[in-house]
Amino acid sequence: MIRWISGIALGFLFLAYILLSPSFFFNFGLIIIFGISIYELIKLRVFSLQSLLAFILIVTAILCLYLYELERSLILIAVMISVATDAFAFFAGKVLGRNKIFPIISPNKTLEGTIGGVVSSVVINSLMITLIFQNSLKTLDVIMLTLMIFICAVAAVFGDLLISSIKRQANLKDTGSLIPGHGGLLDRIDSHILCIPVFFVLYEVLL
Repeated sequence: MIRWISGIALGFLFLAYILLSPSFFFNFGLIIIFGISIYELIKLRVFSLQSLLAFILIVTAILCLYLYELERSLILIAVMISVATDAFAFFAGKVLGRNKIFPIISPNKTLEGTIGGVVSSVVINSLMITLIFQNSLKTLDVIMLTLMIFICAVAAVFGDLLISSIKRQANLKDTGSLIPGHGGLLDRIDSHILCIPVFFVLYEVLL
C-alpha cells in the first residue's frame, strides 16, 4: 500500500514539476536529481564499466532536460514512454509472466512482461500523441513517431537492466531508501537515464 501511495504522489509531483515549474525551479530540480542520483551511484561502491556507463547516461539525460527545458511537452512525452513501459511491464509480468529473461540481473523481469510493457507503451503513447497533434501530423510523421517510441521503450528496459546489474554487483536490492516503498531515487529514474537521451537524439534525427 505504501508503495502505491508514494508512487501516485511521486507521479503527480513529477508531473507538476515538468509542466508547471518556472525555469529556475526546473533547472534547480535537475541539479537536485543529478546530485542525489550520482551520490546513490557512488555509494554503491561498484567501480565497473556499468557504473561508468550509468554515470555518463545520468549526465547526458540531465543535460538533455536542461537543453530542452523550453520544450516541456517533449520532456513529458519522453518521461511518459519510460513510465508506461515500466508500469505495463509490471502488470503484464504479474498476469502473464512465465519466462525469466535475465534471472541473475533482474529476477522478476519476464519475457512476457517486457513485451507487454513495450507494446503497451508504443500503442498508448502513439495514440495519445496522434490525438493531441492530429492536425499537424502527416502519415510519415506517425510512422516515424511509432518507430521512435518503440526504440525509446526498448531503451527504457535496458536502462532498468543497467542499474539492476550494478545493484547485483553491490549485492543490494535498492540504491537507497529515499522513497518509501520504492528504494532510492536512482531506482525510480533507472529507465529514464537511457530513454531520455535516446528520445531526443531520435527526435532530432527522425522528426
